[in-house]
Amino acid sequence: MDESAADRMPSARASEVVHVVDGVEVASFRGVIDRLRADYPDEDPAHIEAVVLREWEAFSAGRPLVVPTAVEEGAREILDQPLV
Repeated sequence: MDESAADRMPSARASEVVHVVDGVEVASFRGVIDRLRADYPDEDPAHIEAVVLREWEAFSAGRPLVVPTAVEEGAREILDQPLV
């Protein structure tokens, strides 16, 4: 990612590694939690995580934007089995 792209991202700090997946800027869950905990030190960490999870659910409508590659591997194992 070039520097000018990082400068145009208001939702992420320039030092944060942000990726674009299907046209959507994404950051690691842990990175989001860590940044929010640093910016809101008086908030209960469990509350911060609950807020992020609630916002994710509202944003994603339950459909994941990304999945671990192990999920695809597991799906292939299931799909490779003969139908019973």
